[in-house]
Amino acid sequence: MELSVKELSFGVKRPQQWWDEYPKQQKIFEEIKESIRNNGMEKPLKVIKNKQGYVVEVGNQRLKALLELGIATAPCIITRNTL
Repeated sequence: MELSVKELSFGVKRPQQWWDEYPKQQKIFEEIKESIRNNGMEKPLKVIKNKQGYVVEVGNQRLKALLELGIATAPCIITRNTL
């Protein structure tokens, strides 16, 4: 299912300080972002649907990349519905 990235929330939101402390992770993130830019999303995000909406369970870095790239939608798999 395709969802608007505006409907998605991060399951794990990392502050900039975390990225600064783990520069290797920043490099991995840049590789993910470049892959999405060149090849599109190869794997859907895994999301949970709850009262707050859709929360990313697996794929938070891909969601961050989509937002930075200005991509409006993402393929998603709903793994749990807690409504």
